[in-house]
Amino acid sequence: MLTKLEAHGFKNLLNFSVSLGPFNSIAGLNGVGKSNIFDAIKFLSLLSNKTIVEAALAVRDSDSTDPLDIFWTNGPHRADRLKLAVEMLVPQDIVDDFGRKASATSTFLRYEVEIARDKGQEQSGSLGLYLAKESLSHINKGEAVNLLQFPLSARLFREKVVINKRKGAGFISTQTMSDGIVEIHLHQDGGSSGQPQKIPARHIPKTVVANTNSAVWPTILAARREMQSWRFLSLEPSAMRRSNKMHEETSVSEDGGRLASTLYRLYRQDSNVYSRIASRLSEIIPTSDVRVDVDQTRQLLTVEVKERAGAFLPARALSDGTLRFLALCIIAEDADFKGLLCFEEPENGIHPAKIGSMLSLLKELAVDTSLEPDEDNPMRQILIATHSPVLVQLESPDDLIYADVVKVSGLDSKPASTIRCKSLHESWRGRSGHDYINRGSIISYLTLPPDSQISMSLDN
Repeated sequence: MLTKLEAHGFKNLLNFSVSLGPFNSIAGLNGVGKSNIFDAIKFLSLLSNKTIVEAALAVRDSDSTDPLDIFWTNGPHRADRLKLAVEMLVPQDIVDDFGRKASATSTFLRYEVEIARDKGQEQSGSLGLYLAKESLSHINKGEAVNLLQFPLSARLFREKVVINKRKGAGFISTQTMSDGIVEIHLHQDGGSSGQPQKIPARHIPKTVVANTNSAVWPTILAARREMQSWRFLSLEPSAMRRSNKMHEETSVSEDGGRLASTLYRLYRQDSNVYSRIASRLSEIIPTSDVRVDVDQTRQLLTVEVKERAGAFLPARALSDGTLRFLALCIIAEDADFKGLLCFEEPENGIHPAKIGSMLSLLKELAVDTSLEPDEDNPMRQILIATHSPVLVQLESPDDLIYADVVKVSGLDSKPASTIRCKSLHESWRGRSGHDYINRGSIISYLTLPPDSQISMSLDN
């Protein structure tokens, strides 16, 4: 669970910071840079697997061939470094890449990474990105009381998810040696005493976290597993309409693929899952049943929904909005689907009158922090970005984050635009001293065009 994100020098983010809870909705006008917040999280997730250059190129899944696009720019000036930091709750029990089980010493961690440019290599045609700093440190239970400000049960939630047996130094640190060489130090999980493993930072293609695959370093591996679990839904109608092979992977993919194989696996575990999903789906379309058609001859699985007239329609005949809602219904039933789920514009394809049902479903996906996390209350976190005034009006104060553009002094000492995340004063973020706004401040966001024929109330 990602509880805080900080970024400086990444795209348009300067001295950026946002605290996150179980469910978070970032709203703001087009073009303010909400997607850059998602990209910062995605870059960190990619850094847990890929090389630095590969991660930079894969951030936005675009056709960009310049990894330097992730650095802040203002006209001709481009930042020399970017800094990212997160505070996160990680799983205690993990399995390494060789099937060995291990337990993390600490489960509330702060991770920092700096990526720098080598201008000399850039001029010679090389990509010129390198690891300048990396650190992983523990957060003790006393600090957690002040850092976890969202509503929670101290006994059932915080005491269960915050574990710390570490004292002294962190698990990863960066040291500059007397000869100027920058080294990344890996400290033993059992304690900070003893000689750390030392790695020269300048020439390693991946972060230390990405290179950790063994239970020898269980807490570092737990941090990696957490970052690997961050998912970015970009639901594609063609993927959701596709039938699945009977032996295909059984988890919903980021593009919404594998709906049939996942639902069929859930049905074999619990035969009542069809009726629960059908009941939820009936909130947006008239339906009474959902099933998976099993074609033994072709070895294919196809999701089908029963229409009002009584006929079953295959997924390929369903609307885009229905498929998006159905995909989330299936994810909600899958206890194995854990971690942070980022989803931009969930309202797409949903009639405004049904957006409330979509919002309720998304909130139910998030872990209930008044209860102990378990199989019935998976450790899931939701982060959405929206342009919908309807969705914003339906949001509770605790869950709403408003992304606002502000002018600051840039890294070149010239005026620059960046983002600040603000919350309603009565929310937990507002009470915790974060930048806050009152409801009147977002009237311009919620107000329809002057020639609009309808109006919206700003009550509540």
